Amino acid sequence: MAIVGTEEAGLIRSADRALQLLDAVGSSPDGLTAGELAERLALSHATIYRLLGTLAERDYLVRTEGARYILGRAVDDLGRAVRTQLVATSEVRGILTGMHSAARAPAYLTVFRGDDIAVAHVADSPQHPRIGQLHVGFTEAAHVTAFGKIMLAERDDAALRRYLERHGAAHVGPRSVTSEAGLRAQLDEVRAQQVAVEVDEYMPHLACIAAPVRSRSGRTVGAVSLSTSTDDFTTRAHELEKIVRRGAWHVSSSMPA
Repeated sequence: MAIVGTEEAGLIRSADRALQLLDAVGSSPDGLTAGELAERLALSHATIYRLLGTLAERDYLVRTEGARYILGRAVDDLGRAVRTQLVATSEVRGILTGMHSAARAPAYLTVFRGDDIAVAHVADSPQHPRIGQLHVGFTEAAHVTAFGKIMLAERDDAALRRYLERHGAAHVGPRSVTSEAGLRAQLDEVRAQQVAVEVDEYMPHLACIAAPVRSRSGRTVGAVSLSTSTDDFTTRAHELEKIVRRGAWHVSSSMPA
């Protein structure tokens, strides 16, 4: 994998070398030593060590006890960002804006980020603002949010148990469900109805309704949701359900093959 032609191609040589190094490490399940990388990339050991030091400092690489280099957390963070961007496209953001206008309520897009469930986009306005805590990047309390329940319903009992062991199930609202058995019963209902509702579970006087976003293969990859006051939801539940189901269908239809 000798590096050639970078100047002619108009590439920045150091950046090109770093990227090829990451490619080489990523293609090796057990990682690579500095010597192996120098041989693969036809670079001097001094150059390799400078690249390794820089990438390790930024957490793109990790040196194992066996002096082998493997990919670091920063690479995983980039992968998560890519998955978010693949879902939260300009077309999808437009769909959420339409949901917000139709519902007169903030609309949210949620995606998986590794083992987490994160808000990836919010469509709101000064007249109908988002809930302050539900900002882009929010990953908390999936067990008491409608979008969290939609996405937890994608997991089997073992995966749900692992999620609860890691994140817990805190009592954060007047009607929070905190037991594994209670949550599992809710998720069974979500799977049957293909819609999730929470009322006063995340915070007092707040209701939320969500529907799943599916890939072309039928796998749940996210959720769209609307939040409003409990009183407003009581009077408009059917209208909001129609909007969120339609929005989820449109977002799902925009997913790449």
